[in-house]
Amino acid sequence: MPLNESHTTKREDWLDALLSSNGAPHALLDAGGRLLVVNRAFAAALGQQPDDVEGKSLAEAGIPAAAAQTVEAQRRRVAATGAPVTLSGIMPTGMLAGTLTLTPVRDADGTVTAVAAIGDADAAKLAVAQAETAQARADAERARTAKGKFLSAASHDLRQPFQAMHLFHHLLMGRLTDPASIELGNKLEQSIIGGETLLRALLDVSALEAGLVVPQPRAFPIDETLAQMLEEFGPEAEAKGLRLNVRPADVEVMSDPVLLERLLRPILSNALRYTEKGGVLLATRRRGGRLLVEVWDTGVGIDPANHVAIFEDFHQLGNPGRDRRQGLGLGLAIVRRLAETLGHPVTLRSKPGRGSVFAVELPLAETSGDEDDSDDDEADTGADGDSSADSGTVLVIEDDAMQLEGIGLLLRGWGYDVVPVRGIDEAVAGLDRMAPPDLVLSDLRLSGPESGIDAIQAVRARCGRRVPGVIVTGDTDPDRLRSVDRSGFRLVHKPCDPALLKALLAHTLTAGRRPLA
Repeated sequence: MPLNESHTTKREDWLDALLSSNGAPHALLDAGGRLLVVNRAFAAALGQQPDDVEGKSLAEAGIPAAAAQTVEAQRRRVAATGAPVTLSGIMPTGMLAGTLTLTPVRDADGTVTAVAAIGDADAAKLAVAQAETAQARADAERARTAKGKFLSAASHDLRQPFQAMHLFHHLLMGRLTDPASIELGNKLEQSIIGGETLLRALLDVSALEAGLVVPQPRAFPIDETLAQMLEEFGPEAEAKGLRLNVRPADVEVMSDPVLLERLLRPILSNALRYTEKGGVLLATRRRGGRLLVEVWDTGVGIDPANHVAIFEDFHQLGNPGRDRRQGLGLGLAIVRRLAETLGHPVTLRSKPGRGSVFAVELPLAETSGDEDDSDDDEADTGADGDSSADSGTVLVIEDDAMQLEGIGLLLRGWGYDVVPVRGIDEAVAGLDRMAPPDLVLSDLRLSGPESGIDAIQAVRARCGRRVPGVIVTGDTDPDRLRSVDRSGFRLVHKPCDPALLKALLAHTLTAGRRPLA
């Protein structure tokens, strides 16, 4: 009985399913070396569909030229002799990288009319798995890159309005006189701080969880980090009536200085928050080829039963009502993640009512000695001196109009002459109409490819001298922060406390400059 068209179509589908069932690539080459028909596995080896390659030569179908020439020569041999041939190792990549057997196909008279090419099923499966793995790896890397760009942009852009709120709130509080308005202003400040603290913590946790933070360790003097911590937390300790003492070490360690500072900040912040009297000591001690950076406090202490739990997300002690004024419970969780990322173990010694000691273990650089330091049992709580702002001219470079206005008002209120500009070109052009500034305060991210570092360097070049520079940024990208560290300019993180900014400007103007790299 003759086959109808429907049955013929089904038969072709069945044959294709049969040829593809074991995963091996199959193809039928005509007398001219063109692909008459291929199964799905053969087409997939070339990254195409069967319809895309049928009717084409091997080279046209996407097989590398050298391999296509070898197969074509052997196809002619099989067609001429009628003897099958097995080829191996002729394909540099893809599913056809295993063996490929060429078998003659004869008509009813025994004449060779075509040649079947049958690939290695195991090689095909391996290649498929390799291709899928490579694709998954590429997709994951694209997703990681996209997430990194998003978190970097979100970190910078979302911090900008918080910084503006801090500035304008500070200005507003200076104009309030009646107690009721002052109370409302204080509550507004608490809300601003709570919001930006939560934002910063969540962004930090997200970046660390996504593996976007990659350490770049180098040898550097640990005293640079200790001095930075004193500069940042000194005003906070003074405002609370506490003594923050830093004991210099004069050794070099091997770490990422930017990430190490991010690790120490939550520890120092907690030490000051939970200490009501006495003081906090930031000191070091050597243990063989390691250096312990220790934060001692005379605060409430921590029960040993909670020494592990406090490093978990959102875990807080003595705050069952989740009062955000007492923190969010993410600071030490970030410390744990950063410690794991850097490979710096963090330990805790504490007893309720007797204070706590957090220690971060760092490798010493090869240039440092290996002698041990003696143990200390009490925190040194000597007081630090303070400084007051001097008058002077500050060139402020900020591309955000609201930030520029707020910083200008703030600095003028402190007695500075302020020259506000929106970018590098405007800053350099303005120097032709003014005396060199006493200090340059610039945002790190500016419009266009230039950064705040470029801006300060351009001002220095035009003035012909090393004008002191301070970089302000809401960026948390470690690479960008490292660029600031390498530049030698002082760094302030947004949102920043106006009191901290005031103290930093005064210190930069009066207490010498950090050496440039």
